[in-house]
Amino acid sequence: MKKELIDNFELHVGKCEKSRLRHIISDLLGDFSAPENSASRNVDERVDLMVELGDPEFISDLRHLNGGLTNKFDTFWSYAQKYFESTVNENVLAVDERRHDTIQHLVQAISIQIPSEQWLRFQFWPRNPTYLSSLKYTGKLDAKFMVQSRQLRSNHIDNHYASALFRYLKELAIMFKDYSWLVFMDDKHRCKIGEPGYPVAAVERGKQVIVSYNKSFVVADHDFTKCGIIPSVIMFCDIPESIEDSFYQGKVYVGLKDPIFQPSSPIRHNSELYNLLVNDEQQNPFLFIYTDGGPDHRVNYLRVQLSLIALFVTLDLDLLVAVRTPPGHSWKNPVERIMSILNLGLQCIGLMRAEMNEGYEEIMKYCNSMEDIRNKAEEELQLKEQLLNSLHPTIELMENLIRRLELKEEPFGIFKAASDEEITTLWNSLLLIDNSLTMEDNSKKSIQNKSEFLEFYNHCCKSRHYFFEIKKCGLLDCHICKPVRCDSETWLKVHSFPDPIPTTDGKKYKSFEELYDQETTEEYRPSLTSDFEIFLKNSHDIFIEKLLINNTMQEYSDSITPYIKKYIMKEKRIKYLAIIDSKDRELFYLKDEVKEFKLHVLEFKGMMIYLLAKFTNSQGNWIKYLTIIVIYEHSYFCIVKLFK
Repeated sequence: MKKELIDNFELHVGKCEKSRLRHIISDLLGDFSAPENSASRNVDERVDLMVELGDPEFISDLRHLNGGLTNKFDTFWSYAQKYFESTVNENVLAVDERRHDTIQHLVQAISIQIPSEQWLRFQFWPRNPTYLSSLKYTGKLDAKFMVQSRQLRSNHIDNHYASALFRYLKELAIMFKDYSWLVFMDDKHRCKIGEPGYPVAAVERGKQVIVSYNKSFVVADHDFTKCGIIPSVIMFCDIPESIEDSFYQGKVYVGLKDPIFQPSSPIRHNSELYNLLVNDEQQNPFLFIYTDGGPDHRVNYLRVQLSLIALFVTLDLDLLVAVRTPPGHSWKNPVERIMSILNLGLQCIGLMRAEMNEGYEEIMKYCNSMEDIRNKAEEELQLKEQLLNSLHPTIELMENLIRRLELKEEPFGIFKAASDEEITTLWNSLLLIDNSLTMEDNSKKSIQNKSEFLEFYNHCCKSRHYFFEIKKCGLLDCHICKPVRCDSETWLKVHSFPDPIPTTDGKKYKSFEELYDQETTEEYRPSLTSDFEIFLKNSHDIFIEKLLINNTMQEYSDSITPYIKKYIMKEKRIKYLAIIDSKDRELFYLKDEVKEFKLHVLEFKGMMIYLLAKFTNSQGNWIKYLTIIVIYEHSYFCIVKLFK
């Protein structure tokens, strides 16, 4: 009530100091309650003294002396504004990378004389206008200080398509929550290992750490090292009850590997995953994997598919679905967040390997790359063992730090890198399907004559650009795959993993419930329907990455550049390169199956390339072929195929 009376009184009599109003109200109401705080009490005491002495000037409000903002430096700011308009907009900013602070300098204005550094800062725009401190900024200069952010996302035409697949995978895991593993996998960036007596920072500097008061935390400032450690992260997700709940929870395992003698590969990753799964208390029949689109996890590569099939056979799974992210979008993988926790844990250490015997250290002095070390290890058989032993103390140090990390109060676990024997054991499980398979069979060409494997592949596998599925048929008398392990009631609910299909308005993709029991194809994948247009607009990228000449490439991912140089640019005389489809028929003779074709002409490296887009129908499914006829100086030609 007291506050209301003061406000109403001030409304009628005009602006008046609050202290005077409080004194008037106290006298009128006889209210002698305690002041709100000590400052108000001191002011009220002075007002009471002023009234008793009858001296209204006893209290002076000096705020009336405040004038407007000074214009003393207006001329300076006007010239500074012109300067910034001509320099800041020309990208002359430079980050001081050798400092521990986050200051960004203007290269051309680094030594300007000013009354105060802080005063100059307040003439810029605030870094974040929502902060209370932004009220101190004048904004006279149209520029601001900021720290470089690493949140730029590359765009990809299949972004939403692949996101729909990830959502389908999560909903499938929720549907079979009690029978499934949901696993997220990825490799962290290489941690540098210094030479003996020359430690190197484990990760990029970003956080302050605690050291002894009489110590300094100093490591070598060097960007290149011979050795390193690659942390591999495997996260077993605690599958939630709803798609709206968080999937960022579960048990995290980290393995540390030497990239020289323990390089990452699909079969190594799945061997390490097998070692974790086989020791799990709950032996589930379903396994769902989500990874990035790197070469070790790209599910449309045959070598990746072979390792997944080996894992499927060894664990006797009923269903395995592996989904990957689109190019440039590995941040979608939940395990990427674990990398931030690892970075925090590794901030406080510098890494170096232990010293080997003098003779092997002498050999290492002349090795400048991982390839040099591998070549020397073939000559000196003990070099591999000696180097791995010298890295062992470093790996133990990192493992002890990682064990202290946790995700939502769940401590991290450690797994060892898969040995050569474990990798061979997992691979040998493929011999149960086809005993003629070898570890060199990692391309489509190498398995063309593996009839038993192809029978299993066509019977149980479903290969798409962004996912790979292996599923038993469920028949008791099947001679290709084993009987299912789950109960019959659950198996009746299991269907093939669906491809995203857009809604009628084309604004989004249909829900998982609408598509799960439907037969789908990936005809609606955006990159599939527009590869031909992209090829015409950007011939270099597509020509380098996706062309195959006479099946001479080992993998679809291999660069075509060496083959172009070998067969065309060096003018090697080739009359005809036969290109065959999956049924061993030359595309050159598939004239009767051509339903639609378009002829385009473009120039590439001085050659005239005639593009003939063929659309053929194979077993009711539309498959697009692109045959390219290359004419070089009107002398000879070859035919190549663009694989989808």
